[in-house]
Amino acid sequence: MRSAPDPAVAETPTPVRRLCVFCGSSRGARSDYTTAAEELAAELARRSSFRRRWGNNAGVKIELEALTGKGAAERAVEVVERKGIGHPDTICDSLAEQFSLALSRAYRERAGRVLHHNVDKVLLVGGQSRTRFGGGEVTAPIEIFLSGRAVSRVGDSEIPLEQIAEQTSRTWLNATLHAFDSAAHVRIHTLVRPGSADLQSLFARGAGAAPLANDTSIGVGYSPLSPVERLVLDLDGEMRAPQWRAAHPEHGEDTKILAIRCRRALQLTVACAFVDRFLADAGAYRRSKEMLREHLLELARARFDGQVEVGVNVADGDSDDSLYLTVTGTSAEAGDDGEAGRGNRANGLITPSRPMTMESLAGKNPITHVGKLYNLAAFLLADDLVRSVPAISQAQCLLASRIGHPITDPAVAALRVRVAGGNLACVRADAEAICRRNLAQLDRLWEQLLDGTLTFGTWPLVRPAKVAPSSRLRLGARSYERERLALISRIQAEVRDTASYTGKKTLDARVLDAIATVPRHEFVPADERSSAYVNAPLPIGYAQTISQPYIVALMTDLLALAPESVVLEVGTGSGYQAAVLAELAARVYSIEIVAPLAERAAATLSRLGYDNVEVRAGDGHQGWPEHAPYDAIIVTAAGRAIPPALIEQLAVGGRLVAPVESGRGIQVLVVLTKNDDGRVDERAVLPVSFVPLTRQEDQRR
Repeated sequence: MRSAPDPAVAETPTPVRRLCVFCGSSRGARSDYTTAAEELAAELARRSSFRRRWGNNAGVKIELEALTGKGAAERAVEVVERKGIGHPDTICDSLAEQFSLALSRAYRERAGRVLHHNVDKVLLVGGQSRTRFGGGEVTAPIEIFLSGRAVSRVGDSEIPLEQIAEQTSRTWLNATLHAFDSAAHVRIHTLVRPGSADLQSLFARGAGAAPLANDTSIGVGYSPLSPVERLVLDLDGEMRAPQWRAAHPEHGEDTKILAIRCRRALQLTVACAFVDRFLADAGAYRRSKEMLREHLLELARARFDGQVEVGVNVADGDSDDSLYLTVTGTSAEAGDDGEAGRGNRANGLITPSRPMTMESLAGKNPITHVGKLYNLAAFLLADDLVRSVPAISQAQCLLASRIGHPITDPAVAALRVRVAGGNLACVRADAEAICRRNLAQLDRLWEQLLDGTLTFGTWPLVRPAKVAPSSRLRLGARSYERERLALISRIQAEVRDTASYTGKKTLDARVLDAIATVPRHEFVPADERSSAYVNAPLPIGYAQTISQPYIVALMTDLLALAPESVVLEVGTGSGYQAAVLAELAARVYSIEIVAPLAERAAATLSRLGYDNVEVRAGDGHQGWPEHAPYDAIIVTAAGRAIPPALIEQLAVGGRLVAPVESGRGIQVLVVLTKNDDGRVDERAVLPVSFVPLTRQEDQRR
């Protein structure tokens, strides 16, 4: 628990507003009490360090100019579009990229390095289906053609291109589209041939040094996103969030959002393919559609300062056959075709109000293909400029390549930045140094792409996590090290994505270390173990799930645990959340209403050495009064209200974190803090989806 402030300690004086010693603006100025001379000396030393590390790099032509005029958010009209993960075009992009990544790993395993390939030409020919409430059928399968160029032999060893293509495609489809059966609903055709001799030679000449650009191409990027762009990504993320999907299986993954902002009025047109077998009739369809519309409207109104209108499946008519109903959750089943390169750009959006390129990223090799690398690098560079230089509020980057030249040596790097005070002189040295640093790291991006810590089609582009190995790591025979690091990166990315809800841009490092330490694969059934480090909930039997790691991390962080804390958990489930709590607190008491789950969780925790956790079967509504009061209470199932017994058992100054039903099928994660007078302060954090909090009598029915 936190101690009260020491009255003997003098209050910190209110910081004085300071101005930048370079441009005279307040943006980027330090707010402590160093003198102007000290600030100037420190700034010059930092810039000198940048130059010493990255050099002048005279071979790279960097053009820096001021970004003037209105930004996207200030213009009268702004249009933003996103095609969801189950859209036919997005499916094609995803399969192309999965094929390239699998090939790259196969090459590295057999040849010790990634070999030449480009498998970026994917065509989806839609099938045919007969939908029916309660469950229809696919009458003609989807046909997917993966084509391109790739090395097919390494010495005497043949690379099974068709097998890799089919396996990665079916694995992705089954894992991503919850109502899709790849064995019955799709045929995969692989049409990959060897690359041309000149391009293979060019690829080989770059081995051992900076790779040589395989093409003359361009990449563009910008940062930050506008509020509307951010909102579109957030709404898409809400519809495909595992907790939302678990609660609403009738919503398919084929979605599209078009946002049109005219000054302070926002119109959102949303398409969502509904899955017929989860709906009894047209009335159920319309009720679910209206519930989705109201949910998105509520989220949009909370995020957009102005008038908001939301329409869902607005082309629906009055007859059953006019509704957007599917068997598989994607329109690809019934004649809607798809093609790689026609969908979202690198940041997951289609933004005609912004600089864009028609270059597709998916399926291109991550070593030499500048069409892929330069678009990634341009977005990363723009974001780096905004994050690293306080005086830069917006940045746009353009990189143009020269075929046959090192990828780290573009023909030009054009940077446009919006600077507080309009004085480029105060940012030029930093901007050029940051540009050189990003270009120098271009030949390492492939490693991050292969281990999943850098990706595209989302924002921000995920950077590798820096997690120190823990002395308490209990990972058994298989280390799962790569999966563990990738999971932490995904959690950090989701924390940033939901910061506008939670107010948190990062989590306590101790919490992330606890997540990295606990062997999640030990808490899931054997047939789910391969998915143990996916950032998603997984079934554990008895109609229960192990929570999404992001939610576990967030709820743990919100508890603000101290090493001496005593914690009550309501809803043990698999025991995973209890193990995370045990890494941070002195003692954890956990209650599970499903007796077999309680027994199994207790056995797992004991086997793994968590001797500071005690589990019992019982009704969590009553708490565990024998060990009260508790410094923190966490509830992992949603009820209509917080049980009064739990509030009574919470210590003064303690925190209670729980999901609560708020009406219309919406659940909200809340934090309660108990005051000295016994009353509680409540704060809503973000929408969530949990299993219901049941009572003992519910179990007997």
